[in-house]
Amino acid sequence: MSLANAGIVTAPSSIAASGGTAVTFVSNGSPSAGKLNIFVSAATDLRLRRSIDVTVRPPSANVSAPNGYTQARISFLFKKPKLLANGKITVNTSRVEFAYDVETTQAEIQDLLDTASQICFDADFTPTTKTLTLS
Repeated sequence: MSLANAGIVTAPSSIAASGGTAVTFVSNGSPSAGKLNIFVSAATDLRLRRSIDVTVRPPSANVSAPNGYTQARISFLFKKPKLLANGKITVNTSRVEFAYDVETTQAEIQDLLDTASQICFDADFTPTTKTLTLS
């Protein structure tokens, strides 16, 4: 199936990762200015340590916004360094970002989370990431 006919589940009872091996991310210190870095402390090679940068920006007053406030924004940037054949290191990344109005309910926020998680693993979306094609 292509992106043009992609399907995901709405209002699922649960969405959870299964199988694999659990990896624990720990904090790189206390959060500062709405930012936190967490990383895999078990990594033996510090150059190849996986990490997630978490950024939170709460809504603020804005007279030009539809309800007088900006949207809340939360982003997660996963970084996974890769050692190349020539000995250099590159960093592969994936980002998940949410932006929602202050009047958004907890159920609507859960729906955003559920939809985003499915986009990351659903078979209709995976080929686009792997092949860089929109068909």
